Amino acid sequence: MDIKSSLIATNPWWNNEKINEQFLLGRKRNEFNDIIEKMNGKRILSIIGPRRVGKSTLMYQTINYLLEEKKIDNKRILFFSGDDPSLFFDDNDKLSSVIDVYFKDILEEEISKITSKVYIFIDEIHFIKNWQNYLKTYFDRKYNIKFIVTGSSSMHLYKDANESLLGRIENIYVLPLTFNQFMNFHMTYIAKADDINIPRIDLDNMDKSVKKLEKIYNDVKLKNKIQKILKQYILVGGYPEYFEVRDIEVWQKQLSEDIITRGIYKDILTIYNIKSPEILEKLLYYIAANNSQNFSYSGIASTFGIDTVTIMTYLGYLKQAFLINILENYSNSIAKVIRTNKKLSILDNGIQNSLLKQKEIDSNMAGHIVESMVDFDFRLLCEKENYKEFYYRNSDKEEIDLVIDRNIDIIPIEVKYTNQIENADKKVINKFIEEHHDIGINHAKFGIVVTKDILKKEENLYFIPYWLLNM
Repeated sequence: MDIKSSLIATNPWWNNEKINEQFLLGRKRNEFNDIIEKMNGKRILSIIGPRRVGKSTLMYQTINYLLEEKKIDNKRILFFSGDDPSLFFDDNDKLSSVIDVYFKDILEEEISKITSKVYIFIDEIHFIKNWQNYLKTYFDRKYNIKFIVTGSSSMHLYKDANESLLGRIENIYVLPLTFNQFMNFHMTYIAKADDINIPRIDLDNMDKSVKKLEKIYNDVKLKNKIQKILKQYILVGGYPEYFEVRDIEVWQKQLSEDIITRGIYKDILTIYNIKSPEILEKLLYYIAANNSQNFSYSGIASTFGIDTVTIMTYLGYLKQAFLINILENYSNSIAKVIRTNKKLSILDNGIQNSLLKQKEIDSNMAGHIVESMVDFDFRLLCEKENYKEFYYRNSDKEEIDLVIDRNIDIIPIEVKYTNQIENADKKVINKFIEEHHDIGINHAKFGIVVTKDILKKEENLYFIPYWLLNM
C-alpha cells in the first residue's frame, strides 16, 4: 500500500464517513477540555502518558469535535501513527514524506501558501526517526499548521525534544483516572446514570470547600453509592480499559502483560540501551511489596547487588514511564533534600495489586493503597500547577505523608484512612505547621488529614474523606 492509499484508509472523514464509534467511546476524559482550550495556540501540542491510558481516543475525540462542532473542512484534518508500517518502512523514516504526499495529493495545496489552518495529528510520534527536527522546521517556517502529537512516556518526548523544541511545544499529561474520574466513568458505563458532581477542593479557600462538601457528605444514600465505587477503584486502579473488561482475573493479567511488561520491554528498551532489563521488572515488584516506604538508593542497590548509579538510573526510567513516583524529603536545605532517603510508590494502585496478585483488599492494605492514591492525586495537581511534591521525615523519624510546595506556601498532608483519629495521630502534622507557621515564603497556614469518613475543621487542620477528595 502506498502512502496516499494508507492515509485515505486512516482518515475516513475525507470521504465524509463518520469516525468509528469504537474509537470515540462514550465518555471524554477531563483532559479533553484542556486539549480543546489549547487548540488555538501556536505551539505544538503533545499528549504524554503511559500506554493504554486513552491518548489515541482523545485524539479521535478531538478530531470529531473539530468536524462536528467547529465544522472544519474534513480534508484539513490529517491523522496517522508513527508506528504504521505502511507509512514508515525500510529506509523511509521521513516525516516529511507523509506530509508532502498529504499536501500534494490530498489537499492539493502548497504548504507554504495555505491560509486556512491545517490540523495534523500524529500518534506515537516517537517511533519516527528525527521527528523533532522535522516539527521544528515546520514550526519555525510559521506554516499555518497545528500539530498534535502523542508519546507513551515523558522519556520519548523529552529525550528527543527537550532542546530542539524548547518554547515550541506544550505538554498535556494523561495519566490513569483519578477516583473522581473513575467514578463518573462508572456512572456512564456501568450504572448508566448521570455524573456525580463532587466540588473541587480550593486550597485557597478551604472553609468554603468543606462547606460545599457537607451537602454530599450528609446524603447517606449517595455516600453509600460513592463508597461502593471507591472499593472497586482501590482494587482495579485507574486505567479506562477496565470498563471494557470488568473481570478482575482478566484485568490483572491484561495490566501485567500489556502495561507493565510491554511498558518496560517496549517503551523503555526502545529508548535506552539497558544491559539488565529484568532488573526493571524486579524493581517494580520490590516497590509494590514496599509501597510508600522510604529508601536510600544505596540500600536498594545493596538488596539487588548492583551499583547505586544503576539503581538511580533505572528508577528514573520507571518514573519517566509513569510506572512509579519518587518523592524527595522536604527540607529548606537543597543539599539535605538530595542526600536523604526517597519515598517510592507504584503510580497506579491497579498495577500494584496486579503485581502482588491481590484480588481482595483488606482494611489494612486499603490504608496503604489510599496513601499512594492521595500521592497520585496531588502529583497530578503539582504537574498542572507547577507545584512541587515531597514527603517529610525529621531526625526523630517523625513522618508526614506529603508536603505540597506551592511556591507561595507549603501544605502538609497526612493520610489516616480510619474513622478513629486520636490526638497522637495529629501530633506530627500540628508540630510541622507550628514550626513552619512564620517562615516567610515557606510558611504553612494549615494542614489536610485525609480520612475514611470524617469531614470537619479542627483548628488548623481540615479532615476530608478520600471519597470527597477531588483535586
